[in-house]
Amino acid sequence: MKIELKLDKILDFYDVPQLFLARDKFDALYICLLYEDSPVCKYSAIKISGKRINDFLSGKIDLRTIFEHPENSGEFYDVVFDEDAYQATALKFDNLPEDKLPEKGYTLDADSHETMTVNLPVKDHGLFTELIHKFGWACM
Repeated sequence: MKIELKLDKILDFYDVPQLFLARDKFDALYICLLYEDSPVCKYSAIKISGKRINDFLSGKIDLRTIFEHPENSGEFYDVVFDEDAYQATALKFDNLPEDKLPEKGYTLDADSHETMTVNLPVKDHGLFTELIHKFGWACM
């Protein structure tokens, strides 16, 4: 069964999103990490709480620890960008294989990333959403 994910926030970007947050139709939050980019982008993903994301963004926990010890034990997903949407498929792993895990010690300093606020009239919101998807900008 495939779960459609909507991009919520890009945390790391280099040519394509390397690390991002996404939400499903029930508003559950996922963290997605690129592990393969050819011929299509493939991501390892887990469900994650807002508190755990805040711990990661503040440097209290590294990314590898998040993926080695998910809050929902044994609940891993493979995410592929297909048909203009991110599609998640549940995996049958107790632990992720090494090739799908991040390096040890990877943390993210959220304060070091550029933030820009843009106020748009409601009638232009669809255009802005399209630009976000085409250029990889994050909208909060």
